[in-house]
Amino acid sequence: MRSEPKAPVVQMGAGGANVFLLRGEGGNVLVDAGNPGQAERILGQMARLGVAPGDVRLILITHGHVDHFGSAAALRREIGAPVAIHALDAPALRQGIHHPDSLRPTSRLVALLQQLPLQATAGRAEGLEPDLTFEGEWRLDEYGVAARVLPTPGHTPGSTTVLLDSGEAVVGDMLTGFLRRPGPPIVAWDLERNRESLRHLLALSPHILYVGHGGPLSPSALQRLAMGA
Repeated sequence: MRSEPKAPVVQMGAGGANVFLLRGEGGNVLVDAGNPGQAERILGQMARLGVAPGDVRLILITHGHVDHFGSAAALRREIGAPVAIHALDAPALRQGIHHPDSLRPTSRLVALLQQLPLQATAGRAEGLEPDLTFEGEWRLDEYGVAARVLPTPGHTPGSTTVLLDSGEAVVGDMLTGFLRRPGPPIVAWDLERNRESLRHLLALSPHILYVGHGGPLSPSALQRLAMGA
């Protein structure tokens, strides 16, 4: 009996932001690392997929917000794989806290919510020195996955997207996808730059977009957001 092919992207819930496992012919790449204290949960989900810690060859952080890199240090210790992040967001990873300039609200409601003491993005994580920083586009072939990493600034200066050769895109917080309805990021360093990044990505014809919160999303539903409507 022929076995079913493995899905190239597996979305794992980590409590807060999504974490993604990219499964390639030559290895696995973990995209994002959840909030602080979630390493064991992520490792447990990997184990249920039949992926051992040593099977992961890279931990790639899409951007420098704590809910996406919070458990990176703990996962690096357990997995032993290098951690990569765009050079412009590397200071946040080193310090364990994101820069307030990247938390500008994109709506009045978010601006009001940011005043609440329970505001989730105010956390701090264990800082770490990234093993790999980058600025331009690069490929993941040496880590076993047929994909390229694209700088897609806007949500933060160093936000990035992973675009697999098979057409799946993991976009971090470029978009939200609550109830699978596309929306802009709730906060952004530069919302117009974010729209430019979205337009650039859509021009590359991805067939599905995996987002950090909610989703996934169909590209056909994103044209109005890309134009700022």
